[in-house]
Amino acid sequence: MAQPDLTSHHVNYLIWRYLQESGHGDAAVSLQRAWYPDPQTLPFARHIKTHALVSLVQKGLQYHELESSIDKEGNPITLTPTDYFFGPEPFEVNTLSSRDEATAAQLPAPEPAHDRMTNGHPVEAPGQTTQKRETNGDESMDVDEAESKPGSPMPPHPHSHSHPMPDVDGDGDVSMGTMGPEEVPQEPTLSTGSSVGIQISPAKAADLTPDTALLDEDHVLSTSWRPRDPTLLVAAGDTFCSLWKLSSSTAPVQNKFLDLKGTGAYVSGVAWDGIGAKLAVASFRDLKGNVTMYNADGNVVDLLPDLPRVISGLYWADESPQLVIVASDERTSELALWDDSRRPDVYPPPQVIDNQIYDLAWCGRHQVFACGNGAIYECEVDNNIRLAKTYPSQDPDAAWTFIRCAHTTSYSVAVTASATSSTIWIPTHDIVIETAHQDVITAIDIRPQSPSPAKPRNSSILIASYSADSTVGVWQVDLDSKQYKSVHRLRLGSSIPALTGGFSPDGYALGAVSKDQLFIWNVERGGDPMATWNAPSAEQVKEDPDRATHGQNGHAPSNPDRSLSWDPDGKKLACGFGNQMAIVNLQR
Repeated sequence: MAQPDLTSHHVNYLIWRYLQESGHGDAAVSLQRAWYPDPQTLPFARHIKTHALVSLVQKGLQYHELESSIDKEGNPITLTPTDYFFGPEPFEVNTLSSRDEATAAQLPAPEPAHDRMTNGHPVEAPGQTTQKRETNGDESMDVDEAESKPGSPMPPHPHSHSHPMPDVDGDGDVSMGTMGPEEVPQEPTLSTGSSVGIQISPAKAADLTPDTALLDEDHVLSTSWRPRDPTLLVAAGDTFCSLWKLSSSTAPVQNKFLDLKGTGAYVSGVAWDGIGAKLAVASFRDLKGNVTMYNADGNVVDLLPDLPRVISGLYWADESPQLVIVASDERTSELALWDDSRRPDVYPPPQVIDNQIYDLAWCGRHQVFACGNGAIYECEVDNNIRLAKTYPSQDPDAAWTFIRCAHTTSYSVAVTASATSSTIWIPTHDIVIETAHQDVITAIDIRPQSPSPAKPRNSSILIASYSADSTVGVWQVDLDSKQYKSVHRLRLGSSIPALTGGFSPDGYALGAVSKDQLFIWNVERGGDPMATWNAPSAEQVKEDPDRATHGQNGHAPSNPDRSLSWDPDGKKLACGFGNQMAIVNLQR
């Protein structure tokens, strides 16, 4: 079967992807606007791998060299530097100034209003229009209309209700320069790829190192701030739990209230209740699980009945003293409900599910969703817990590893993701985002929204997905129309996987953690990070080489264990980095 003819859509897409992967987000946005509103909807887009353009050019250069080393009769000839595709002169990348260095050196005077450029487009005065033709050398870049995805509506421009179609020439091609004048956006552009602000260039990322405290700890698997208390957090690992008390005037104080090392028991879950009065800690020994309740001082206040399986998760309701305990093996899971206000001697009959449950989330006061292999489970909760509905996925073998829920007066929604297939699924609204990333997904989150009666009904949610492909995707989903679009593709850097992350409690910021770095973005602006933190040295991120570094419940990708937790005020973060924990202060 022959390869399809190369069209300008193919070339433009490869260039667009290259610009994103190289961090030139503003150039990618300009190309996207002038060429095609949502390149990821092109039918061939999901087949293109990372760094495809560079790989293709490299192969082309090898072919050029091979062709130049053989004469017309097929005899080998000597290849000289004058025959090189880019000429004989040597080229050293490190001799070029970076964009920031060049800008700082030139410091041009402010330009007249009619000459100012924003993301490559002139900012026009009211009533003024400008026609521009983008060219590559002497040839304009044209778009082949025949490559548009048939039967699919064209996604709207982020800042307009319609996207006017450009003029089409006799060959069915569309010139990028023939489009009409573009409305100047008044808000940051939301785009597919490495997006940047339109009105202003983002300031240099703030370095949070001076306001970061590094605490020595055993191998940290999870960190969690006490609800309503930005001075207390818990750090947990395989065999320990520590409470850290923070103060602005004294050094952090550690209370290692649980140490199971050498006992044959292991910690498998830690969770604060909704008001921060109790901390539930699950542990197991000989494949049997138990839950112990502690107060904020680390003292035991209650011991729950044992369960016959390993406890893999603890999930408190935000609005009640109810706790769902997940006890699971590779074939069967039990969802047990504990009501801390009643404190019964035994659990109510658990909900048994013939599947391995990887994650669970509350959705409002009387509903939880759990994810497993090939299905999502919706359960009702009152005095007990019972299965209400099962959502089978199209792929029965898909392992749905992560799940998050949101509940407002406008909607109840569950969002899940498969680590291995890099797919995001919203089973409550039958929406699937296939191939959301080029590598495994490591975490997902939903942007918090405070329901307000004064605001009109809003069916739109914002989802963040984290991946080992070195990006964080931000997706806007309209639950009513079932339409979605990628609004930001935030890059951490080459070969820097996003291992976990989440939105701040107020939804203003978005954090991501790699092996030895923390990145924080403004959610609306996207683009470059507004703040970063780097571990002082690679040696200080102490890892246990003998420890299995599997993800949640042993099913996520084999990446280093990292954790990220925002404090209740969104002013500090706790990050677990191997055998250390960083307390990052954002207030300055």
